[in-house]
Amino acid sequence: MSEQIYLASYGQGGFLGRFRSITLHERGERVVARTARGLEISSILGTGSASGPPIEGEILRAATSEDDATERLLRDESSALVMSAQQLAESLHLPLMFLDGEILLDRRTAVLQAVHWDDCEATTLFETLSEQHGLHVQLADLTTTPKKATGCSTCGAEKSGCDSCGTGGGCSTGSCSKGAVKSAEELTSYFAGLRKQMEASNVRIPIG
Repeated sequence: MSEQIYLASYGQGGFLGRFRSITLHERGERVVARTARGLEISSILGTGSASGPPIEGEILRAATSEDDATERLLRDESSALVMSAQQLAESLHLPLMFLDGEILLDRRTAVLQAVHWDDCEATTLFETLSEQHGLHVQLADLTTTPKKATGCSTCGAEKSGCDSCGTGGGCSTGSCSKGAVKSAEELTSYFAGLRKQMEASNVRIPIG
């Protein structure tokens, strides 16, 4: 039969892609696909046309009960990997918080989702994790780009904020807070809110 094009979703990030296949599949069917990231289980969303964005990979076969069992096992291993990554980040004093992770079906690649609150060099961390777990560990950076400061709402001054107005410490009202996170409690609250915001807005960060 001729080659078919399907639109499918894959990964915890809910990525969408166009895949080729030499076999027929139905909407909602779980399949094993070779994506740009590696071998992973995907869900068929529908058929696609020959024209459109580049093909991202190919559908190899329908997912089996063994694939489903492997996927469940990999979820547990992914949780352990996330904990290991966070402990290592803290030991290296890196401004990183790992939120989630996934190990692909081929057990060659792992993708960790994280946010950071300052610039840092994390090459050593990912090299160490890759060596310890026998995986190629990659980062999916979910950090949102901060908005530019607009100045104090009381005096209108930029950068210097309320220090420039005659209210004598008007920033205590929070009117020109820059959103700085200082304590462990504030960090926990900040990232919990950030994750809810990302889930609510369906933010998806592609893996490079």
